[in-house]
Amino acid sequence: MYFFPRQFLIRHFWTPRQQQEFGEQNHAARRAAYPAVLSSLAAATHSLPEPRLQHRLQELCAEVQRGRHPRVAELCAVRALFSGPALCLGELRAAHLRALSRVLFLTPLLPAVLLRCRLRSHLLEIRHLDRALAHLGLAQLSEEELRAACYLRGLNPTHLSAAQCRAWLEQWLELSCALQACEVSLLANSMVLLSLNYTGAEQ
Repeated sequence: MYFFPRQFLIRHFWTPRQQQEFGEQNHAARRAAYPAVLSSLAAATHSLPEPRLQHRLQELCAEVQRGRHPRVAELCAVRALFSGPALCLGELRAAHLRALSRVLFLTPLLPAVLLRCRLRSHLLEIRHLDRALAHLGLAQLSEEELRAACYLRGLNPTHLSAAQCRAWLEQWLELSCALQACEVSLLANSMVLLSLNYTGAEQ
């Protein structure tokens, strides 16, 4: 346990320095899956039935890949796609499910049917927490709690100020609280879309 605290000790027993170090290591592994999520999302757009929204989502994916941070309104504008064919959680391809599983720190080495179940369970839990957090108000969170909330949702807060963390979390809650349970696929993909190019985040 002394030599391998990351593997054998829970977070409560880590020093502040270890918490930061291990958090960054875990985020680096998570971030390695971001390109696969974006490429899977872009590929899935070719199977969408609605040409106008298909084009908007393709443009959004291309702009994120070029380094632009999307606005919540842009994500909400295509939300209907994530409850229908090709992009709802029940129809995502296995490679897309595996990439999203890595983003949520879930093992990707399971059959697709189990990956879907685990992703749905975790995403609905985050959605439930988001509603509770929105009701409580971000002003009630300590800085440590604020950073932990961002980290859980895909953002590395290590090099961000508390104000930057709060601003990002406000964006996340605006999106999450607008989505229905059938649209949780968008919530999963937004862990990448809203985190990848956020100003000041150390990726």
